[in-house]
Amino acid sequence: MKPFSFSLIAFAPLLLSTLTLVPKTEALPFPRWVSFLLTPRATVCNGFAENCSKKYSNFTVIGTHDSYAISATNLAANQDVSITAQLNAGVRLLQSQAHQSSNKTIRGAGIDLCHSSCSLYQGGSLERYLSEVKAWVDQNPTEVVTILIVNSDSLPASQFAQAYESTGLASKSYRPSRTTGGIAKADWPTLGTLIDAGTPVVNFLASYADNSVGYLIDEFTSMWEPRYNQITTPFNCSIDRISRGYDPSTMMYVSNHFKDQSVFGSTTLVIPDKKNMAKTNSKAEVLADVNNCASMHGSYPTFILVDFFNTPRRGGPLEAAALMNGTPWSSNTTGIPAGSITKSDSSNPSVGNGTSTGSGTGSGTGSGTGTSDKSSAERRLSASGTAQTWHLSLLVMTALIAAFTSLA
Repeated sequence: MKPFSFSLIAFAPLLLSTLTLVPKTEALPFPRWVSFLLTPRATVCNGFAENCSKKYSNFTVIGTHDSYAISATNLAANQDVSITAQLNAGVRLLQSQAHQSSNKTIRGAGIDLCHSSCSLYQGGSLERYLSEVKAWVDQNPTEVVTILIVNSDSLPASQFAQAYESTGLASKSYRPSRTTGGIAKADWPTLGTLIDAGTPVVNFLASYADNSVGYLIDEFTSMWEPRYNQITTPFNCSIDRISRGYDPSTMMYVSNHFKDQSVFGSTTLVIPDKKNMAKTNSKAEVLADVNNCASMHGSYPTFILVDFFNTPRRGGPLEAAALMNGTPWSSNTTGIPAGSITKSDSSNPSVGNGTSTGSGTGSGTGSGTGTSDKSSAERRLSASGTAQTWHLSLLVMTALIAAFTSLA
């Protein structure tokens, strides 16, 4: 039997080359006894390989405040490009306000996305919103995206679940093993773990989340927020909203970095301060804000919420977040990652994720030659696919050799 075993082992390289040549888009009919070995690992997470080992809670992302409120002219709008365009540009937190639909004949969950009042701004159904996110996530499986829903009308979690289930986004959503008591910052999985599990979407419900829907995580037991609707700067980073009895030092938090202006002198009726948006959203202002928060609380925010994220076109909040995460960045005309920041920026001691006991302005200028975002994305996808193909082939070859040797 040994010659037979040896001959099979001798043909293993030929088998390996055959498997490697199979197009990556085709499914290979592997036996069940091999399937347990096929454990592909993400080689790129949120744009870069080094992000895969970072905890979800220790990776700062830019979020769009009222992401669905899209208009170039409506005074109640907070963004001016589509959800897809926001995600394409690098936004990884989408915040929205949910209201009970006034349309009694509407099918589905009966939830609309509106700004304070649906008569002020009607952003469409939750299903339409989630469907757009689902389509983007399907096309970008190595990107972790967060959805934060303000439950303005105190609707039950089961009503939101209808929209998640019907759009298919529920199957892409992370379900923590612990569904009560919140998730401490130290207990979150890495970005790579979320991607490998096929659950790159993390969902928070600001109120009335319950154990019946495991993927709708209660916001204020897992993170806290400072005040919102602030009309003066610098922003106040004191803790404003948190569930009673929870230790803020163990939680993630949001930086509400959006400046409003009062309407008719009202303290409650406010609209985005578009006149000063370029200054408010500048990299220097964002970094000054988060450094102030870090000096107060000992860590940087996981989420930075902004209005009109793409203003200014260069040197804005997305570049600030890249600097905090220590990942390359250069801004092209569309504001999409395309290159790298300067060495002086990347070595700035006043910024960076983790903990902090000091403060600083964190100012600097980004530069880099860059390439087209399409070619950059294709290179990353190609590198990821190649690595997983070799990983798969080597596992199969090893398993076949072991199996045939044991038979001999």
